[in-house]
Amino acid sequence: MTPMTIRYHRGLAVAELVIGALLALTSILTGQGIGTAAGGILVALGVLMLVNPMAKVEPGEIQIRNPLGMTLKRYAIASPADLRIDGKSLRQASDGKKIMGLGFGVDARDAAALRSQVTGQMG
Repeated sequence: MTPMTIRYHRGLAVAELVIGALLALTSILTGQGIGTAAGGILVALGVLMLVNPMAKVEPGEIQIRNPLGMTLKRYAIASPADLRIDGKSLRQASDGKKIMGLGFGVDARDAAALRSQVTGQMG
């Protein structure tokens, strides 16, 4: 398969960043430590989702990653024929095991590029 990067939905990452910053700011002003910590965590998560990919497609495998950038799972693939799209899910063709969801939280352009590669459509 052609190498590609599947990113998080940019709007979701920016929303977490903005909401986290507002929560941290208001919590600092009101003196609530737990709210400040929660806001800081949301800001960090938003930044990590903007910087790190959700998944990477390499020539021989698909790597599922967390927002920290660590590879959580690897799925061996030889060609796009080893995969299938089932609604909003990417699955292994051999056993139907779900690899990842392609709906909410995934960049739409990256999901469309992956769909076209798996289904063999160009454009």
